[in-house]
Amino acid sequence: MRKKVIGYLALTVAVIVFNFLLPRMMPGSPVRDDGMALTAAERARIYAAYNLDLPLPEQFLIYLRSLFTGDFGMSYSRRAPITDILAAALPWTVLLTLSGTAASLFLGAFLGSVSARLRRRGRDFPVIIGVSILGSFPVFWVGMILIAVFGVWLGVLPIYGAYSLWAGYTGMRHVLDVLAHLVMPAFTMAMGSLMIFFTASRIGLLSVLNEDYIRFAQVRGLSRRRIRIFYQWRNALIPMATVLVLHLGFIFSGSVIIEAVFSYPGLGMVLYNAVLARDYPLMQYSFLLIALTVIIMSFVSDLLQPLLDPRVRKL
Repeated sequence: MRKKVIGYLALTVAVIVFNFLLPRMMPGSPVRDDGMALTAAERARIYAAYNLDLPLPEQFLIYLRSLFTGDFGMSYSRRAPITDILAAALPWTVLLTLSGTAASLFLGAFLGSVSARLRRRGRDFPVIIGVSILGSFPVFWVGMILIAVFGVWLGVLPIYGAYSLWAGYTGMRHVLDVLAHLVMPAFTMAMGSLMIFFTASRIGLLSVLNEDYIRFAQVRGLSRRRIRIFYQWRNALIPMATVLVLHLGFIFSGSVIIEAVFSYPGLGMVLYNAVLARDYPLMQYSFLLIALTVIIMSFVSDLLQPLLDPRVRKL
């Protein structure tokens, strides 16, 4: 565990340094005229306001100080405090990623159990092919197809945003409106990780179906439902839980493309717009928040994995 902690600390330091250098390695100027001709003096004032006129070492020291103080400054593309922007976007990313992961988990577990039962009869090939096809599509392509079918052609679901901006819904109507906007992005995210949970569920069930304690339970005359829940699924859930914990480290990073496709106002959309605007401060703190979340989730998964699967302790 000590080596893992050192490794994660080294990774965090590398992410912090790379996060500072990445925006400054991009081509072009961070100051965009947007159709207005800026004088040299106006450009100089903008650079000075955001410390972009200082040498890189001094900018880096200011950047480190902001990390310890929590004062991330202002976004010069959105004219708002960066902490407020990130605080407003984070709940939407959490809602999207947890919903998408939950949908993928339950759908993958269901299809995996169906495939495992059909395997004993040699008829699971269509299920495997179907899930493999669904899981192979790029998430941005799945999102665009859903928008075209359910948003444009059928017109039953909203195609962008997290809620209707000018509807003024309150109470339960607002909740239903948020859920309606969540359906397509969450389903798109679920398709991206469907194969992972399907495989874990299928392998977990196949590994216990022929165990002696299953046969003993059948000889005792226990019902199929009791055997399935307390004998099969109880033991097969170990690899599922392990895969879920390991997958937690990637749920936030995978939302960037999906949020951009659906204009969902989460961290991914904030980062996407910051890159387009070359907004150095907003770009670097958005990326840093996502990267640190991935590192923290991965570290938590390493801590929980031995608790979920005792066999890992022996490795």
